Amino acid sequence: MNRLVRVLQVAALCLCVAAGAWAQSNAGKPTLDLGAWFAANENWRTVNNGSWSSDPKDAPSDKQLTTMLDIACKVQTAVNWNEFFYIVVRDPAEQEAIINGTQWKGSTSAGTVTIIILADQVADQANHKDKYDPKKLYMQTPMAYFDSGMACGFLNLAAYSLGYSTHYFASASGKSITPVDKTTYGFGQYPTPNWNISRFLKGRNYVRGWGFPDPEARFDVEGNSVMIGAVVIGKASPSVDATTAATQHGRPRNYAFWAPDRSTPPLK
Repeated sequence: MNRLVRVLQVAALCLCVAAGAWAQSNAGKPTLDLGAWFAANENWRTVNNGSWSSDPKDAPSDKQLTTMLDIACKVQTAVNWNEFFYIVVRDPAEQEAIINGTQWKGSTSAGTVTIIILADQVADQANHKDKYDPKKLYMQTPMAYFDSGMACGFLNLAAYSLGYSTHYFASASGKSITPVDKTTYGFGQYPTPNWNISRFLKGRNYVRGWGFPDPEARFDVEGNSVMIGAVVIGKASPSVDATTAATQHGRPRNYAFWAPDRSTPPLK
């Protein structure tokens, strides 16, 4: 099956999921058997640091990255907030400076591309340029993390469909990405640092769109969006065996089907 056909299949899947239903054939079966695809392909596994191909020809092209990112942006988000914004970095030295190649040796290479993942509606008002207005549904919300994660899931599928693999980093801490201060966002033991991402934003005038209001609302990325992670995309080195190149961490089946039983209080 050629790459174009696979990309079109994944794009069709994304549209189906966004609509809240799977496309059905006359026999009532999904038109795209994603379970079989995962069983037949191994590139969906995370590539270990140090196992990336260093051949620049193995890095995704701008056209391929555009396909991946266009599919990621088709995700259905809460209120169509579309809080996420992606910045593609191809230069090898810049990639290493984002992820911190000193701590995470081999985390990037000349054969990879690193994408900085930003999200609006994460920062508190004191660190957010535009004024939040809850009456207009523009507010600080934990859904920004959820929605960005959904989009990254679509990005992953699109990358896999083109024969690429990924490695996500939530602790990117290289010399070009440093905390501005002790301000953090989120909850729990590992909140989001207030990373200084001015190197990648200053003077660029990037704007992110919100897909719900009509006409579409648009907000400056600089001053509103914060970095929440990064993803490295590329191919495993052919000189490294498949088992070593990819993480073999377990993928437990973390789900359950709930139904009332004797321990369930009656509804009132």
